[in-house]
Amino acid sequence: MPCLLLWHSAEAVLLSTMEHLGVSGDWIPRVASGFGGGIGRTGLVCGAISGAVIAAGWRFGRDSADQDKEKSYEISKEISRSFATKFGSTQCKELIGLDLTDPAERQRGLESGVFTETCAGLVEFCAVEISGILSH
Repeated sequence: MPCLLLWHSAEAVLLSTMEHLGVSGDWIPRVASGFGGGIGRTGLVCGAISGAVIAAGWRFGRDSADQDKEKSYEISKEISRSFATKFGSTQCKELIGLDLTDPAERQRGLESGVFTETCAGLVEFCAVEISGILSH
């Protein structure tokens, strides 16, 4: 497995989940790349949740518009709710206390260790949760 510290949260959750499930492909982690920093560093929904939602879509998503999407929605809602209950928010900016659109703030995050300390725990939580759900 590649060192997950080299990937942002969405990529790390997706990589670890797909590896756990024995799934490989050149689309991993590519499809998660835009979700880092709460979607393009905007501080919105945590990338760890996004990675889990992408994994849920891989397993329970639709291939055509006439197919049911409820299972994918149900799992995505479950992950989001359990994450918010555990961490108090789903918003990247609130979780790490940084404005990632500001290069100085990003640098402060690197120097403070928030990405390796705080984000690693968020990634672990989502990877364990979604892997457990998708393994059943």
